[in-house]
Amino acid sequence: MKLRTGKSVLTLITAASLAASSAMAQSATRLEDDAETWERLFITAAANEIRENCDTIEARKVAATFYVLGIVRHAKSLGFTMEQIDAFRFDEKNQDRLRQRTYAWLDENGVDRSARTGYCALGDAEIAKNSPIGKLLKRG
Repeated sequence: MKLRTGKSVLTLITAASLAASSAMAQSATRLEDDAETWERLFITAAANEIRENCDTIEARKVAATFYVLGIVRHAKSLGFTMEQIDAFRFDEKNQDRLRQRTYAWLDENGVDRSARTGYCALGDAEIAKNSPIGKLLKRG
């Protein structure tokens, strides 16, 4: 009788594990559909755009590295492999989508993308607010 109970518990645990795995896989079948991933990518892209276009602002390299690792960790927690994450990252359509969102945000914040001073002013404002974008930047 004990052996049967053990088998029943093992069967129940296995079934529960499979159900949890199936639910996780169904919750985000495509990384492109995960809003949190896009938001985190946008934050890094916006910070990078400011850093690349303002000579007086630099990246907080350690903070930026941990932030990017957090994006990978998040995607893995959704059940994606590094191969899938890299495919998502290097997909031209995804890069265009991120670039368009970043440029729209710059435009909404009054940045003239042909002049570096707007990038610096926005970067200073983000740093002063200690926003998620500002946390990845510092005065150089």
